[in-house]
Amino acid sequence: MAKIKWNEELNVGVEQVDNQHKELIRIINGLINAVDLGRDKKTLENVLQKLREYTVFHFNSEEALMEEVRYNKRGEHINEHARLKRSIKDFQRNLYKHETLTSDMVLEFMKEWLLHHILSFDRELARFIHEQKAKENKPKPKQETASE
Repeated sequence: MAKIKWNEELNVGVEQVDNQHKELIRIINGLINAVDLGRDKKTLENVLQKLREYTVFHFNSEEALMEEVRYNKRGEHINEHARLKRSIKDFQRNLYKHETLTSDMVLEFMKEWLLHHILSFDRELARFIHEQKAKENKPKPKQETASE
């Protein structure tokens, strides 16, 4: 299966978030590689564990950012994070139960992660952050003083 390549379309314009997305893609590419090469169960478990841990780190970081900027759609975004974390747990559970983890399953997760979450939820968050920064940087109208 082809690996995911970072491109500017995935860039949301918030450096911290973009860097974390790049790392997630690197880890997911490692999972794709392990599945494609038919790696043993232990290797897949290790890659999935790394993915799960980094996803938790990323989501916690993103949620702290949402809190900091007082993002108005924080609840909806956090619910999406919980759903994606459950997907990774499901992968781990399937592997633990000796069920097959297929390239198609990984690809489906990738589509969900990249296309739905980054391009929808994270891009909307980034737009909100940029709008807030623009408001903060907007020059204030000059006020007349009594002496003028």
